Amino acid sequence: MKKILLIALILTITTWLAPGFLASAQVNNLPRIISLRISPGDKSATIYWSTNVPTTGLIKFGLTNGFGNWLGDNNLNTYHETKLSNLLSEKKYYFVLEAATFGNYKITSDIYNFTTTKANDKEAPSVTDVHTSFVTGNTATFVWKSDEAGNSCVHWNTNPNNLKNKECKNGLVKTHDITISKLKRNTLYYYQVSSKDKAGNEQYSVNFNFQTNTEDDKKVPELIIYEISPFNQNTGTSTSEIIITLKTNRPVEGEVKYGEKSKSYSKSKNLSSPRSTENSITLSNLKTNKTYYYKVELKDVLNKTLTTPEFTFTTLPQELIGPYQPSDPAQDFDHDGLTNTQETTYGTDAVKADTDGDGYIDGVEVAHGYNPLGLGRLGETKPTAGVAGTFAYGQARLKNLSEERRLAEELKNKLDQYFNSQIPKSTQHWYILVNSYIYGGYPVEAIAKAIKFSGKTVHPAIPWSAWQNNDDYKNYITK
Repeated sequence: MKKILLIALILTITTWLAPGFLASAQVNNLPRIISLRISPGDKSATIYWSTNVPTTGLIKFGLTNGFGNWLGDNNLNTYHETKLSNLLSEKKYYFVLEAATFGNYKITSDIYNFTTTKANDKEAPSVTDVHTSFVTGNTATFVWKSDEAGNSCVHWNTNPNNLKNKECKNGLVKTHDITISKLKRNTLYYYQVSSKDKAGNEQYSVNFNFQTNTEDDKKVPELIIYEISPFNQNTGTSTSEIIITLKTNRPVEGEVKYGEKSKSYSKSKNLSSPRSTENSITLSNLKTNKTYYYKVELKDVLNKTLTTPEFTFTTLPQELIGPYQPSDPAQDFDHDGLTNTQETTYGTDAVKADTDGDGYIDGVEVAHGYNPLGLGRLGETKPTAGVAGTFAYGQARLKNLSEERRLAEELKNKLDQYFNSQIPKSTQHWYILVNSYIYGGYPVEAIAKAIKFSGKTVHPAIPWSAWQNNDDYKNYITK
């Protein structure tokens, strides 16, 4: 009887104590952040935090109190060190902590903030892709890239062991473009470039060399635009987009001014860096089925300027804009003459009219039996020049290279006569013209017109026997 009463008493006491007892236990198990310390650096910050019971954590952080980034800490512990990386220097960051116990009791902290320190940059920029983009008798233009913004300096002399001459631009950029003048004609020069970042870390390139031309700059022809070609690009949206390709006889900088009224240009777009003889400018967010007026203002590396007359282009009507429908086999979204089915067959880009970027739209190259991916004839899997036994236009290279040089000199002399000793050519494309003459069967007249009209009468892979039937050739050879 006593045993039964004792059990009943224990059950009664347990039932009476349970709610309060469990509530107390739950309170003791709720996580609380009992200490917090932040140690910010220039590109990172370490957050040290402790809780009263073992927890895991989640830190949400960002440049606003909307955060946008998060980092988890899955170690169940009372002490935590969480490092936030890839931050911006001298920026204010906001963060919040979320701590959770093994039993999934959670607590969220207030929103805190810290500011990263000033950048402590000890690494110099890397300097890559160093080359001369344009050389005359008295002037040279140098181009290179760096992985972080820095100034632009070129050091040069005729003595490779003493590059005492120096020219600099102080703007901090990643694409460097600088021109030096007052050079001696027909002279071999040695040079190196350098870039210094905001923190003062400087990197030098190795030594390079270049040779100035045989004639002084006073005989350099005026700045000429060989071609301005506006091209409608289908965006698949309710707005239109125009790409203007611009080709000149010397590298240029400048802008395109455009608007909806004649001689009233409400907008402008700068040419991208570095200065080049071939530029492509995209004008976006244009009205559909609308005629725009535009002109181009340019300055070349010799400080010669040119302003074009006013030109016009008309954007596509709304019904031709899109959307792009890859499931429609008959759609020609980019208006290059190839349907979606044909684009798939030839491996071309269905939304880009000139997949290989050689200046000839995909449909034109296919129509003449040439691969629009820049791989020579259709069906070839390698460039013609890379096939054993061939060099250019499917022809083997001359075994006697002195004969090749003789023919190149012969072409130059004939072009000198054609242009009255002032050939307006870019040296970076000279090898294409030489190959077209020696291996492609192109006559001098076609090569001369290609120089005047930026390649329209010469194709770098299609021989003259085939290209002479192309509309571009027919349109430009008689101009």
